[in-house]
Amino acid sequence: MAGVAEPLAQYPVMNTADVDEARHVITEVYVPHELDSAGGRPLDARLNSVASERLTLGYLVYGAEASLDLPPLERCYHVNLTLRGRTEVTRRAGKDHVITEGGRSGAVLLPGEASTVRWAPEAAQFAMKFPRGPLEEHLGGLLGRSVHHPVAFDVSMDLSTGPGAALMAAVRLLQTEVDRPGGMALLARAQLETYVMTALLFGVPHQYSDALRTPRAEDRPTIMRRSIDYIEAHAHEAMSVPQLARHVGVSTRTLQVTFARNLGVSPSEYIRDTRLSRVHAELAAAHPGDTSVTARAAAWGFLHPGRFSEQYRHKYGELPSETLRR
Repeated sequence: MAGVAEPLAQYPVMNTADVDEARHVITEVYVPHELDSAGGRPLDARLNSVASERLTLGYLVYGAEASLDLPPLERCYHVNLTLRGRTEVTRRAGKDHVITEGGRSGAVLLPGEASTVRWAPEAAQFAMKFPRGPLEEHLGGLLGRSVHHPVAFDVSMDLSTGPGAALMAAVRLLQTEVDRPGGMALLARAQLETYVMTALLFGVPHQYSDALRTPRAEDRPTIMRRSIDYIEAHAHEAMSVPQLARHVGVSTRTLQVTFARNLGVSPSEYIRDTRLSRVHAELAAAHPGDTSVTARAAAWGFLHPGRFSEQYRHKYGELPSETLRR
């Protein structure tokens, strides 16, 4: 839309009309492939992209009818979430076929399988690359056992409802935080990227889906009870996830997986929500002449007023000043 910056605009990687240049850049950022435009027409191709060891997140458009032929990816999974327009994806020599639509569906390309993707001129996508190692290790942590085979994701997912919508929301959250002026701490970004991996594993069916949704005996209620008791008692103090893990007597990784499986949030998100609820309770009970939003927020560790107000409104549907006035 006019006047609205496109996603990841601070991280431009490519802006070209040349097919060969686009092929070269996309190969460097994602995977080797062949790229052709219909009738050899010029492109209006753009890519904005950020990358870490866990995933590459890009906003990609070709601006023309384009066709990509990809050999077996081998070392990664490729996930396209279509934001507008349409693409056509085939895998396994045409046995898997899907047409994705903007805001409604996406597609997954797998290690070990050749694929073809055809873009309509108006199509735009979040194009993501997930290296096999981190994603399969994360899946193993969720399952409580090692993963020895590639994850056979279905070719497509529904982004409009259920787990697929949760995946799109997770990616949008990561993109929004990356785009936030001033950036964010590497630890916060790592947690959001882990959240996206979890959303992908729950959002697209695969051969491990049933096992993911089956509670494990190893997820002992003791871990959750001790963690929640500690957070409730010490929410007013400086607290880190490693510190919480040491108190409970488990690794940081085990703590994160246990929270994800039982509550669907990370430990840091639970700590933040607990503190938000304390601020909310105090503002609801206070008189506007006797306190201030900034003072109550700071008392519970929220030192950035703008970010605090946004988080508060997301949780309670109103600004903290509105709660105080009521």
